[in-house]
Amino acid sequence: MTRGTEQRPVWTHEDDERWAAQFELALVYRHNPPDGLADEVLAEVHEIAAEAGRPIREVVGEPNAYADTVAAERISETRRSADGLDGLAAGDRFTGGLVLAGGQAVLFGIALWVGKGFWLTAGWPELTGGALLAVVSVAVSGVMPELRAAARLRAWRIARAAVCALVVTTAVLFTSVPSRSLVEVPAPALFGVGALLAFAGFRLPGERAGRWFLGRRAAAEPVGDDAWLARLETLLRGRHGYRPAAAARCREEARDHLRASGGDAAEEFGPVEVYAMRLADNPGRTSRSARAKLIPVAAMCALTVWCGYGLLTDPEPRSVWFWVKAVALPLAIWTWGSTLLEIRSALRHGTREDTVERHGSK
Repeated sequence: MTRGTEQRPVWTHEDDERWAAQFELALVYRHNPPDGLADEVLAEVHEIAAEAGRPIREVVGEPNAYADTVAAERISETRRSADGLDGLAAGDRFTGGLVLAGGQAVLFGIALWVGKGFWLTAGWPELTGGALLAVVSVAVSGVMPELRAAARLRAWRIARAAVCALVVTTAVLFTSVPSRSLVEVPAPALFGVGALLAFAGFRLPGERAGRWFLGRRAAAEPVGDDAWLARLETLLRGRHGYRPAAAARCREEARDHLRASGGDAAEEFGPVEVYAMRLADNPGRTSRSARAKLIPVAAMCALTVWCGYGLLTDPEPRSVWFWVKAVALPLAIWTWGSTLLEIRSALRHGTREDTVERHGSK
């Protein structure tokens, strides 16, 4: 039994409270702990610091490093092996994508209400394009990351091609297809659509969603060395962000070991997902994580700058929407720009290669 239901400790120092918040954030969002583990550890640390009569930071060290230590010691390898490079468990990306799409629908409804009024006139191009936008949002933020983390790379490539086609179709519907008025809908109707998407994201269990994307074949332990080694390579590439050459090198090193030992993969290395996690748990993880974020963040930076350029070249100071964008865009540019600089710094100071090619031990 954990202490997750016990009263949370009361911190006597402001720095201790800040340490506890940073530790809990790092543990929850980087390691997907079981329910109650964060509260249990915080209670233990509070007791240790109180007995020592010293600040927590001096007793156990920095919160992020301590979260990594707790995860390694107290979260089972089987549980941790299911987490992706982003630290999320299977299914959490899809449910989070639904919530994100719901929030975007609400913001879009507010923008249309401010810019075009309470009642909106829409034809089939607008209605179809709006529905496709919601599909694209969920696909980009939820479906594609789930497929990649499940190491279903072929399905991930198909989804990526489908998203590109949907983006082009949506752009054509909004810009080139003549529109005829079909219905008038209130702008707040989008609030209801957003609420439904967000509710579905909150209510759908992540484990169930994860099973949808993993599939029965991938969920089962591979039978035979060839299948085991192939699954290892796809896990390294998909779930752990390895470059194709690095993943293939790890596969061949494992194959060479099996030839030398005469054993089979399951006996020599154990469960393939656990072994892939052990290989990926190395200094190269930081650079791989940064590399995985680079393209999406760069795309958001470019989109934000493009919107800002349009605002400057075609200003409409009498429009309320103009001032909304004038306030929001600088904040967005600063947010995405600073994130891009952080990624650049991580790539510069991180290891240049996935150092785990040196074949970890069993």
